[in-house]
Amino acid sequence: MDLSIIRTRRTVLAALLVLPCFAGACAAQTSAGNARPAEWARPIAVAGVPNLHRVANNFYRSAQPDAEGFKAMATQYGVRTVVSLRAFNSDETLSRGLNLSLVRFKTHTWHIEREDVIGALRALRSATKVGPVLLHCQHGADRTGLITALYRILYEGWSKQAASEEMLQGNFGYHAVWGNIPRYIRNVDVSRLKREIGVE
Repeated sequence: MDLSIIRTRRTVLAALLVLPCFAGACAAQTSAGNARPAEWARPIAVAGVPNLHRVANNFYRSAQPDAEGFKAMATQYGVRTVVSLRAFNSDETLSRGLNLSLVRFKTHTWHIEREDVIGALRALRSATKVGPVLLHCQHGADRTGLITALYRILYEGWSKQAASEEMLQGNFGYHAVWGNIPRYIRNVDVSRLKREIGVE
């Protein structure tokens, strides 16, 4: 095979591998270069709870907490319900003895199931009426970003564009390789989703 063709193929492959990281970096730079909108989730530093942000009254989002983090959220922030989107890991051992209500929807980042979306949004709505709730996945970026964006749209009246901008540019660590997530938001039938969840 011609050496120039091999080099071209290698260049294209390298570009495809780097592109998702570059897109994510651009989003972070865009957000960092401007003042953070006041309505976006606010970062909070708590040991053992990476990527923690306060989304709204009684609603926090994060990456996977450790045992120390669960304890801090329960004792310092009054969290009583934890909604996990992790497919392969349970919070039971890490949160033992804290009297937390654990709700889990085994969500795969690469294949978002409608039942998981509906279940997570219902659980969030119910839990926030009772007390503080923490929503998390492994990184607190992609699955958590999707459910938070839909929460904004359904329960807070945000537009799809506004919710997507916060998700993509809010420095939560969104991974651009999961293009199915912003596409899900663009294509979702909000009226139908509200009916299925029971939003008034």
